[in-house]
Amino acid sequence: MNLKKLLYLLIILFSISCSKDDETPLPTPKTFSDLVITTIQPTLESNNLSFNTGGNLSFIDYYIESGVCYNKTGNPTINDNLAYANSSPSQNYFINVSNIEFGATYYVKAYAKNTSTGEVKYGSQLSVVIPSSITTSIVKNISVSGFSVDVNVASNLSSNEERGICYSTSQNPTVFNSSYSDSTNGAGNFTISLDGGILSPNYYVSSNTTYYLKSYVKINSTYYYGNQVSFKTPGFIGGSGGYVFFDKGETTNGWRYLEASTVKLNDPSSNNFKWAVSDGFMSNISQEIGTGLENSVQIKSTNNFTNVAAAMSVYLANNNVNDWFLPSIKELKELYKLKSIGLIGSPASGTNSYYNKNVLSSSQLNSTTCYGINFDDGSQVLLAKTSQLYSGWQVRRF
Repeated sequence: MNLKKLLYLLIILFSISCSKDDETPLPTPKTFSDLVITTIQPTLESNNLSFNTGGNLSFIDYYIESGVCYNKTGNPTINDNLAYANSSPSQNYFINVSNIEFGATYYVKAYAKNTSTGEVKYGSQLSVVIPSSITTSIVKNISVSGFSVDVNVASNLSSNEERGICYSTSQNPTVFNSSYSDSTNGAGNFTISLDGGILSPNYYVSSNTTYYLKSYVKINSTYYYGNQVSFKTPGFIGGSGGYVFFDKGETTNGWRYLEASTVKLNDPSSNNFKWAVSDGFMSNISQEIGTGLENSVQIKSTNNFTNVAAAMSVYLANNNVNDWFLPSIKELKELYKLKSIGLIGSPASGTNSYYNKNVLSSSQLNSTTCYGINFDDGSQVLLAKTSQLYSGWQVRRF
């Protein structure tokens, strides 16, 4: 073999050897089933108005949509609340979730969706607790026309430009339902009191109706809401067949509700009543709600006669119940609202109708004068204690 042929053969063998050494297999294409998703632990922003979370994808592709789903009940899916990642695919993505509810626990999962097939994969579930930065207390002093509620706003929300309450007959009310703002802003406690009054009353609520209420603050034109509470307005039948006309909102000192008889106080021997048989000022007689029973017992102790309204209210059983009394003036004002909404009528009747339209309270002004309500128009009146011209109305508490 000549040298030229030998050189040619060596070149061919070297080429074949190099070709085999350079051969490496191409990678197998990854499919959606290979994708691994990791949820990033949600963390609160410093003002507790939002939380940060996100996800990590083991690889990206143009057909993969990614984001975060969340809810307040657990095991969220893309059918719940969604927060999307950036429109351009990214293996690590971060999302801020706002418009959250204070006091709630949010459950979060990262997700990826195959936009070609619709298949969805999820990361593990993680959670974050939102502190109660707005605390709505129970609703109190509930009448057929209004109520009051206390609210506390935490210091992290002190930058609010408005704070108040909203309520509705449906759950989860917003400021677009009935709402009332406080006259101040900032952090701390505030109280909203809506009292309809009795002279041409403005009824903030309807009687015998369940309402749902939330407090709120407004920061940078965004509303943030506190916990939801509920209450039922008076106007329903109480335990003794009368109408409930006041609800403290909670049981204290052994009672919560005030209930009125459906008809005025009557006795066969005395249809009209006086406050006392003789003039004189009684100490420890109050005008406040919750004091009518004590007033009546004190009046009866020295005026135990059938023509004295407080004595007969305590003495006379009604619907087989014997814990009735004559209301204080503030209790009587709330009772009158039952007449305004048509649940009870005026007591005026007979030859003394001009006078017995006035209903006695168990409260006094001085030694000769007591307080009452004109049931024709709801006005407060001053009445002579010893004139036997007026009506009485039994109430009880339970």
